[in-house]
Amino acid sequence: MEKVITSTEKQRESENENQVHERPDGHIPDFQQIENSAGFRDLMRRKKRFLIPTTILFLGLYLLFNIVISYTNWLDATFIGDITWAWVFAFSLFAMTWILVTVYMKRAEKFDEMAKDTLKEFDYDEEETR
Repeated sequence: MEKVITSTEKQRESENENQVHERPDGHIPDFQQIENSAGFRDLMRRKKRFLIPTTILFLGLYLLFNIVISYTNWLDATFIGDITWAWVFAFSLFAMTWILVTVYMKRAEKFDEMAKDTLKEFDYDEEETR
């Protein structure tokens, strides 16, 4: 037997899907106050201190590789047998990428904890809003 869904039921289902999850007491955090807090400023300072140098390193080495192989012959020397330094540099970029991703994942856990601690200071728990 098939269930017939009426337009009213469809409307209720779409309203439930589009409903914004709010805290039961209707408390909306003061994001301006959170942004001005010492915990949030410390979080942003630590993230910038990690992300800016890491991004510069990452992009710098990738751009350097392209410039060096295009406009110089520095990496044409042999490393071992028929393998040139260009191949070594290229594969080291893959290793660098994996290492940076791993380091970022470890740091991101700490950043997430700092963010949760900052939100808890202002009686806002993201888990309650889900």
